[in-house]
Amino acid sequence: MAKAARELRQTLGKTVRSAEWSEDDGVLQFRGKIYVPQNADLQRRVVSLCYDTKVAGHPRHWKTLELVSRDYWWSQMSRYIGQYVGTCDLCLRTKPIRQAPVGELHPLQIPDLRWDTLSVDFVVELPLSSGYDAVMTVVDSVSK
Repeated sequence: MAKAARELRQTLGKTVRSAEWSEDDGVLQFRGKIYVPQNADLQRRVVSLCYDTKVAGHPRHWKTLELVSRDYWWSQMSRYIGQYVGTCDLCLRTKPIRQAPVGELHPLQIPDLRWDTLSVDFVVELPLSSGYDAVMTVVDSVSK
């Protein structure tokens, strides 16, 4: 954290004089929350504490953001947490299916007569030929 304070002081000048910034026992704080510098490994460890533990139970994006932002702050924290949560391997493998169960497949009945059951298909957006750009295809299910 001392390195982060030095980096911040170099970017903002010799001292940090904003009312939002403070330093307590060598720990730089922004609005009463611990400032985490732009260090990917450190940010990953902080988010992992609030996301990957058994107590946290892999909460989604907003709950993780709430848990992390209780004690820590860094710029673009929400974006980082969204990427972290969206790429969690365990969550991607155990994602619940949000569709109604598919019903049983039943074979179609075989028609008795020709031209009894037809299927129609349209092929569109073809190059113009004699002023037309579409084809209608009709198929009889018995004789094909």
